[in-house]
Amino acid sequence: MAGSVTEMENKQVVLTEYVTGFPKESHLAVRNGGKIQLKAPQGSVLVKNLYLSCDPYMRGRMSPPKAGGDPNFASFTPGSVELLKSKFGFDEAFNYKEENDLDAALKRYFPEGIDIYFENVGGKMLDAVLSNIRVHGRIAVCGMISQYNLEHHEGVHNLAAMIYKRVRMQGFVSFDYFARYSELLDDVVPYVKEGKIAYVEDVAEGLENGPAALVGLFSGRNVGKQVVAVAHE
Repeated sequence: MAGSVTEMENKQVVLTEYVTGFPKESHLAVRNGGKIQLKAPQGSVLVKNLYLSCDPYMRGRMSPPKAGGDPNFASFTPGSVELLKSKFGFDEAFNYKEENDLDAALKRYFPEGIDIYFENVGGKMLDAVLSNIRVHGRIAVCGMISQYNLEHHEGVHNLAAMIYKRVRMQGFVSFDYFARYSELLDDVVPYVKEGKIAYVEDVAEGLENGPAALVGLFSGRNVGKQVVAVAHE
């Protein structure tokens, strides 16, 4: 029995130009790449992708090559503070967009100081955290989304606090731990099925809405993990 051949429309989201500064929807275009034939030999499995993930790291792939090199706090939208407390179990949360003084806000919410900070923002937020972190505090650095769209990155002005507070700060990237991915699945998948890990997805329908979904990441338009539904079956 011969293998099957399936013909599909190859719709794509492509970058129309390299991006300097804040990305716009006009920097991305949805195009039809023509028809492609998916040949599945006998006994093979043909996999169809139903959802695409939009992630902040993609911003670095949009910059000109010469630029080089290639939340805690998130970009909260109205209602996100209550969501963090009611669904995700945080004791306190605040909308940084409503705070004029981040240093004062952290002192108000963490009067005894911060022990551990998951860094995903950078810039002024990191400065404020260094002012409020406790002696022997720890900072896990996994992203700096406030800096991705800036032509000239902001500096950090409180690094001296790391010395007299004996702070430990370390960067983390996922590919250092790919060898342990199976362990992650063994631990996390049961937690998700049992409802022990709460999550929210912000689903954009259709690949044509992919550019808006990706650009929206950088202004806090999404609430939850941003994904694009390209098909439902």
